[in-house]
Amino acid sequence: MDADSLALISVFVRVARCMSFSGAAAELHISTGTVSRQIAKLEKKMGVQLLERSTRRVALTEIGKTFYDSASHILQMAEESMSRVQDLQVEPRGTLRLTAPMLFSIKHLGPLISRFTERYPHVEVQLKISDQLESLSGGDFDIAVRITNHLDDGVIAKRLTSVHWAVCASPEYLALHGTPTTPAELADHQCYHYPSVIKHGRWSFTRGETQYNVPTHARFHVNSSQIIADHALAGLGIALLPTYLIGEHLQSGRLVPLLAGYQPTVNSALYALYLPNRYMTAKVHCFLEMLQTAFVDPPYWDAPEPS
Repeated sequence: MDADSLALISVFVRVARCMSFSGAAAELHISTGTVSRQIAKLEKKMGVQLLERSTRRVALTEIGKTFYDSASHILQMAEESMSRVQDLQVEPRGTLRLTAPMLFSIKHLGPLISRFTERYPHVEVQLKISDQLESLSGGDFDIAVRITNHLDDGVIAKRLTSVHWAVCASPEYLALHGTPTTPAELADHQCYHYPSVIKHGRWSFTRGETQYNVPTHARFHVNSSQIIADHALAGLGIALLPTYLIGEHLQSGRLVPLLAGYQPTVNSALYALYLPNRYMTAKVHCFLEMLQTAFVDPPYWDAPEPS
């Protein structure tokens, strides 16, 4: 059904309810002549007479009565559909599909989602935890929360906050093995290697305009930041870890930040990624707003700068 037919049906239903061309015209804010022409156009299009006209009254034909019941139902469904769509733009509802990395989800995103679902009870959240860069192009996700320095074309990327990394060790380890003060001194210590971050066993730093790319010694290589953090907390070596994972331990003193003034080159940023759409639903808009409120620079998990 085209838009013109729906408009003609709307005029017919209004005339049938008012039993008057002039009454329908007044409600529709158009002339009586326009109403008459539109009814005639609808009857010609359908090939039937829907209304009996006289100088004193308007009445439905038998076919008109049958059509009125169906037409009223069609208009009601159209109005309800429009109302539901408008509600989606005003009140968040429906399913919000997210993807995010594992440890960040556990430490920070999970609690945020709990607050979101409490605030918006008509939204169901589906979170896929994955350290792989899930594609948005298939339409499986509304928002991808990612820690990266490499952004794909064809997506909108809202930068949320910085993601800093810190070289750290426990006070117990440093008491036994000494405290390195330059990157070169890391060669004399037991370090932990995260393969996707540490390439060829070398840790990279910048200080001012100078870059340092130093070899480190490791007997344990593992693709889990949490396991590396656990070993560092146990006093078994020096780790290079994101502060969103260890910020609380840096603040409590269970881990000590090292190499003040040297910036790890693996520092990156937290982004919310989504596809460019003409219309943004309320659930996506509200969740993006909550992300932008929760994650700002500097991020709340960052330890204070060493004095």
